[in-house]
Amino acid sequence: MAAKHTDRDVYKILMNLEYKELTNDRHPPAFYLTRPEICALYSAVDPEFITRDVKLKYFKSPKSYPIDLNEGFHQHIFQNRISNYQMLGKVQKFVLETEENVLQPNASANTQTSITGSDRAQDMPKRKVVLSQRGFLSHIMLIPYRLKASEYNNVTFYATRYCGILHIMHMGWDEGRTKNDSYHGKFMDVCLSDDPDLDPITNVPVNDNERVYGIFKSTIKEYDLIYSAEVGGIISDHKIYDVYNMDEINKCRFINTKLLWTSQHTENIFNHSKSLHWWLQAYLAKSNDICVGLKDTDGVIRNEVVVNQVKNIPQVSIITLKLKFN
Repeated sequence: MAAKHTDRDVYKILMNLEYKELTNDRHPPAFYLTRPEICALYSAVDPEFITRDVKLKYFKSPKSYPIDLNEGFHQHIFQNRISNYQMLGKVQKFVLETEENVLQPNASANTQTSITGSDRAQDMPKRKVVLSQRGFLSHIMLIPYRLKASEYNNVTFYATRYCGILHIMHMGWDEGRTKNDSYHGKFMDVCLSDDPDLDPITNVPVNDNERVYGIFKSTIKEYDLIYSAEVGGIISDHKIYDVYNMDEINKCRFINTKLLWTSQHTENIFNHSKSLHWWLQAYLAKSNDICVGLKDTDGVIRNEVVVNQVKNIPQVSIITLKLKFN
């Protein structure tokens, strides 16, 4: 343990970790979040209409520039408002439909123990289940990196416990309906196609409600995390027909799309304050790559998009986790 004193803050260093330690699956640190696996895919056209009828999108790097993100704005369909109780709708649907008893992991562990004849079940820590969203988890994961209060960590979460299951959600909701609020949906529209052999169809209205979501599962210590996250495109030269085969889906190479203003551009486009959040979001959504477009004040992308592997996003070689105390 060591302490650092400044004029304004006092910190206690809990531990020093090298980046390679965080990516070592064989000897993970105590708080390690296991690599997420996709358990199911859903399409949520409406909060009340969630279906397994999923159409995956395939990444196609734009061929022509400039790209006018304002095109078709008058027909843009913004996402329907989701009430608080609907935030975990996709996760709850998965829990009800899956054959696995995900809400009682200890029951399945005890059954397996009785079959093998072992009497160690009572010595095993009881597992706890958390149902959540990627938005909540990524903001929580940001905290050790951004201890100082700012707009980036000014968020509200809602948590409730029912029958021993913890439900946690991110309460943020963007009411924006301006052109700027439509840009990301349009950018996805020009980068993602219904078929890996065809160019994206960009002459139809963009519908922000037509998104594919994955249900992911990960663990940290004695907690089983089951959460939903939007799934981006797939980098593939062949079409995926069986969207119910999770073994094959988990082998896919997923990519996220992001936008930055040209005024925020640096020599390395990924050397940006948002990159940390992108990195965490990508990890939680099992994404391998990120595609970034630079938009100017007119909402136009004039330069070629930049695609980079998530693992190559600049990282600090030594990560120091600090806990502020009074």
